[in-house]
Amino acid sequence: MEKTKDYMHILSVQPFWKAKKINQQILLNPDTGSPLAVIYELVSEKDAKSLHSVPGIGLLGLMFSLDQNDSPAMLCGLLNQTKDVPLFGSTHTLLCQFFPGQFTGTFGIPCQEVTDIEAPLEDFIHIGTISDEIASAESFQQRIEIFSKFVKEWRNRTRSHASNNLVACLMKDAIKKHGILKISQLEKKTGYSARYLQRIVLESVGLAPKAALNNIRFQNALRMILESPTMPLATVAQQCGYYDQSHFTKIFHEYTGMTPTTFVKQLHNTFWQEKS
Repeated sequence: MEKTKDYMHILSVQPFWKAKKINQQILLNPDTGSPLAVIYELVSEKDAKSLHSVPGIGLLGLMFSLDQNDSPAMLCGLLNQTKDVPLFGSTHTLLCQFFPGQFTGTFGIPCQEVTDIEAPLEDFIHIGTISDEIASAESFQQRIEIFSKFVKEWRNRTRSHASNNLVACLMKDAIKKHGILKISQLEKKTGYSARYLQRIVLESVGLAPKAALNNIRFQNALRMILESPTMPLATVAQQCGYYDQSHFTKIFHEYTGMTPTTFVKQLHNTFWQEKS
């Protein structure tokens, strides 16, 4: 069985969310015992109507309202651009994010069909009463058990293809290498053509391999800045595999709408406000 703590560290960084994660737990694949998804409760600030989100490492999510206000279960596709993901009127949600390659293997839904969209899960599969069951559960552990049963039932219906497992392994390796990989290296490692890898990654992740690698590399840079805000940006750029600081600044602005320098200033301002 793989170490779940390794997966907790690779979760996408979302520095602009006005929300707090609580009761975080890894859900294991009932067939292999390997990590399938991460589940946590998200408590948003009262005035937050959406989550300002940047592209992550490939975690497609399901959102269940815990406010018992008849909100539908929502499917939130992988992002390839920064956007505001609506909370649909809920301030307390259960968020289930599938690791790369696992969502399609569970529900049989090609990820590229839901990239950059938020829609009721019922639009894609029959979900029965799971939303009500999760909302009325008395504890986080009960919610985990309800969702685990739901996932197991769907995996029994859906025939998981070997390509999903290949994609999961490829993405795990890409995350370990912080996205600093070339398509030619993936071809050599797997023995498959770039065209085939393009097709299966697009289907099971929702992005083409190059875009997925770019997102992982950006997420690594973002995490590095958050963990070491005094590190020179030129060093961040070099360690994250960007050509130079100018290239890094351009990519960072494309993802966040601000330069790395402005982002670091905001971090320092927030830190001193919290300390004062």
